[in-house]
This record gives sequence, C-alpha cells and structure tokens, in this order.
Amino acid sequence: MPIRDELIERVIRQLAAAFLRLTSRPVAAGLAEGEADAVRAELDEVYRRFLGTSAGLVSRLSTDDLLAVIGSAGYVDAERAYLLSALLETEAELEHALGAAADDPLVASLRAKALDMALEAGIEELGEPDLPQRVERLLPAVAEESRTPATWERLVWFWRALGRFARAEDALFAWLDAAAAAGEAPARLAGVAERLYADLELLDDAALEAGGLPRAELGEGRADLGERLAALGA
Repeated sequence: MPIRDELIERVIRQLAAAFLRLTSRPVAAGLAEGEADAVRAELDEVYRRFLGTSAGLVSRLSTDDLLAVIGSAGYVDAERAYLLSALLETEAELEHALGAAADDPLVASLRAKALDMALEAGIEELGEPDLPQRVERLLPAVAEESRTPATWERLVWFWRALGRFARAEDALFAWLDAAAAAGEAPARLAGVAERLYADLELLDDAALEAGGLPRAELGEGRADLGERLAALGA
C-alpha cells in the first residue's frame, strides 16, 4: 500500500524537490551560493526528525545497521525505508554536485545503501508507484561487481514482490554472472533460486503469464540455472 503517514509523504516531496534541484544542471555549473548549505541543513533536519541521528553517523552505518534503526524484531518499517532511500540518494547527489566523482567511496556507499533501502521498501510491499523507477535509477550507479550477496537477494525478492517474475529471474542470472566473473561458488544464490522457483511453481499459469514468465520458460530457466550452478560447484 502507498505511504499513509502524511508527514513522511510531505518530507518525501521535499526531498524529491531537492533531488531535482541537484540533478537538473550540469555538475560543472556548480551550486548557487549557500545552496549546498541549505540542502545539507534540510537533510540533517530530516535525519534528526525521523532517525534521531545525524547524517554523518548514518553515512558510517551499514545497511544492516540502518535496518535495525528503522525496524524491530525482524520487521522493516517500509515507509521509513523508502524515506531513508530518498535521503541517502539525495545526499549522494549533493556530494556529486559538490565535485565528488561517481566512484568516490562516500558517493558509492550512499547510493548502494539507497538501493538497499528502496528494495526493502518494495519487498515489504509499500506500493509507492515510483519505487520501480527509483530502483532502475539506482541500479546503474551500483556496479554489479560491487553489489553484496544481500543486495542481489533483495533485488530478486523485490521483483518477486512486485509480481515481475521475469525480472526476478533476470536478477538471479545477473547475480550468477557476477559471481562467475569473481570466481565464486554462490551458495547463497542457490538457496534463493530454490526458494524462488519453488514459490513460483505454486502459482497458476495465468499468474505466471502476467509476471512475464510462462510455465515452460520457468522450467527452462530453472534447469539452465541449475546446470550453471553445478558447473560453479554451488
């Protein structure tokens, strides 16, 4: 379901406006005097209000740490995950606008965590219509070879939650390609694949068709993935 907290909804619109300001000009054009400070103050206020901490501390926390901050007992607050994704992505764009390269460690880390938070919001079925576009925007900014197994797994379940089964399978194969390129035997991938295919096989033909993965293709994909995993020793 879409966001129900009106305050979070207003802050999301506020962050979207800040993000647009930062991305609507060439980096070389720079920011107007005082603009960076204004955006930074805006971000800091949101961090304090919703997370009770500073942007500086959040930038040092891992995805798992952030999930612990916004959730409890294994439950992820989807609205706050979505808000945190917007915060992190806007902060990364601010650093970029101030001259940091796309591969700057801070920028890369902020975007990777923004992607994780967006994926978590989708897995929890938040239902915000721009979530797929947000994920598609962030994916190229987080290189496949730098994605953690946890991020790959989130990507699989994100597309599954949205009913885009072909995209979920595509994520499995992209994960496999990245693991093969790194010379890894992806045991975690094998477990995720088994759960995904077992889950999808329980659906009726109409649901599979709607998700872009007809039953025949589902079987072919499962067999192909199994062969490639066996070749890697997984």
